[in-house]
Amino acid sequence: MKIINDKYKDLSIYSSDFKNQSPYPHVILDDFLDKAFFNNLDVEKIEVNKEKGKNFQTDIEKNKWASKNVELSESISLIVKELYKDEFVNNLRKLTDIEDLFSTDVGNVELANYHEMYESGFLGTHVDHSSEPTTGLPHVLNIILYLSKDWSKSWGGSTVFANKSGTKIEKTIDYIPNRAVIFLHSPFTFHGVTKIENNQKKRSTIYVDYYSKNKKPYTHLKLNFKNVWFKHPTTFILPNFKDYFPKKNRKYLNKMLKHRIKSLFA
Repeated sequence: MKIINDKYKDLSIYSSDFKNQSPYPHVILDDFLDKAFFNNLDVEKIEVNKEKGKNFQTDIEKNKWASKNVELSESISLIVKELYKDEFVNNLRKLTDIEDLFSTDVGNVELANYHEMYESGFLGTHVDHSSEPTTGLPHVLNIILYLSKDWSKSWGGSTVFANKSGTKIEKTIDYIPNRAVIFLHSPFTFHGVTKIENNQKKRSTIYVDYYSKNKKPYTHLKLNFKNVWFKHPTTFILPNFKDYFPKKNRKYLNKMLKHRIKSLFA
């Protein structure tokens, strides 16, 4: 069964584009899944157990569900397995020139490979976890795949890339069905999702991350921020500093301060 579009068999042709994008290296690949496979995929029929997995209901992580410890549907599982295969990881090495890139084997237990967001859903600017769950090695690359069909730009749900401090949005990537976004992950690659409005459809995505065996994984890249890696949890940047002080947001304050301190001395 063909899953990934044949035109993406060799990602090396996008390598220069990936490295030179702003605010940090990334590439946008439309029609990522094979046309026949995607046409047969119907995420609207996927029903998840909302009582399991991870539910997010805060001002900065709102109306979002992630599949951690939840069995994936057959179609989603096929895609995820394809993105974890050595063949695709090797293709990503050609794209990024990160020669020691690897995929984790912790699967959908430690991480969550399928995500849904709903009406009024929102995800503030953040950097993801820094390390592979079992080895502690650097998290260096993400792929997000948009699966919902017939999505209107007016509904929101776009991916946004922010500056190195996470305080200013510098690029917006529209949610277009069957679009993949591959982007560098470092302590300074802040990103998020715009608010979903006036929409009756769920925003479905596949998310897979990749790691490096080198603790200085970015030295071959010219970046607009410190070319370093350090350990940190998922860290959110709230719109205003006063937003951290309500009790419900204290967890974001602690992580942000630790991240800021580490970034100064990295």
